[in-house]
Amino acid sequence: MAMTDAEKLTMVKTLLDIDTTDISEDALIAVYLTASAREILAWRFSYGSTEVTEVPDEYEMTQIFAVVAGYSIGGAEGQTVHNENGINRTFKYTDMVAYIRAHVIPICKVV
Repeated sequence: MAMTDAEKLTMVKTLLDIDTTDISEDALIAVYLTASAREILAWRFSYGSTEVTEVPDEYEMTQIFAVVAGYSIGGAEGQTVHNENGINRTFKYTDMVAYIRAHVIPICKVV
């Protein structure tokens, strides 16, 4: 059963430990949800299908976690390693798109 946009927003905010009544990040998270949906559809149906316009149910959680991955490294775009005052950070996925491409299986078409 497909999740609504409101349910996705609530789930992302919960995973990011943002109070669900705090609307200050809603617009940004909505942009991430839209961008991740477009990327999932473009990657999954890279052969050019325009029939599917919604994220398939089986990839909704991938969309949620892609948004969390993208949001969590915001401000560190392009950075793969960070060292400051003896603290080292490395990100498993460089961005939301890398997360999606690692978790969505593209469908191909024989020409």
